Amino acid sequence: MNHMQETLLRCRQDGKKILVGYFPLADPAMGDPVARVGEYLESGVDVLELGLPYEKPALDGAVVRDSMKRALGVMGAEAALKSIGSLRQAFPNACLQIMTYHEIIEGIGLDRFCRMAKEAGADGAMSPNASDKQTEELGLALEEQGLIMPRFAPFHLDRSTAADIAHSAKGYVFVQAQDGKTGVQTGIPGKVGENISLLRSCSEDIPLYAGFGISCPEQIRTLIDMGADGVIVGSSIISAVLEGKSKIYISSLRAALDNQARY
Repeated sequence: MNHMQETLLRCRQDGKKILVGYFPLADPAMGDPVARVGEYLESGVDVLELGLPYEKPALDGAVVRDSMKRALGVMGAEAALKSIGSLRQAFPNACLQIMTYHEIIEGIGLDRFCRMAKEAGADGAMSPNASDKQTEELGLALEEQGLIMPRFAPFHLDRSTAADIAHSAKGYVFVQAQDGKTGVQTGIPGKVGENISLLRSCSEDIPLYAGFGISCPEQIRTLIDMGADGVIVGSSIISAVLEGKSKIYISSLRAALDNQARY
């Protein structure tokens, strides 16, 4: 079983709620990447979701779009992918997962992308905008390299799609918590709870983490009450870094999850 897969399943068995933190590779505003990732981990992030920069990030709101624009001024997606190696060297036991648009994978080449991901030290990769066929191909190519592919569950989810996602996901399922792009939102739509219940009815074993728009303890409490095993936070962490308060902010998310785990 893959390292990240083992770690996340063990956490779920132990009742630990997971914090996935999105880290935009190559964005100079994030500071030294090794130091910043160290801060993420020390503050309570369990999984690093490593974002490759892309020119047309259709699923992302302004904060991530601006971050990717800054990153592309420094290096392209392929160089950013290679840079994961320095993070693996610094943090040999960290859970490192690539988040990318499928156009990047196509540009690099599917097999080459997966080989590069393995060589860099990633545990797996996810591509939310991939078609069903592309998702299947990516999963197989990653598996050949000993890597895993978490799955993305869209906001508008039917039973057939939920069953496919729950049964094929490796590591976890990313449950879209808002109908729209990434970026800070208020509240959690009831539909998210319905989707979590639907996915859980298809598989008792796969961890379910909710992301998109998550920024505060109140949202975390709601999602855990809905049955989520953890949360994925991106835009608000980037904003906290830019404001110089990322360590305090990430620690507050960790505390909210730990309090809910004991609730």
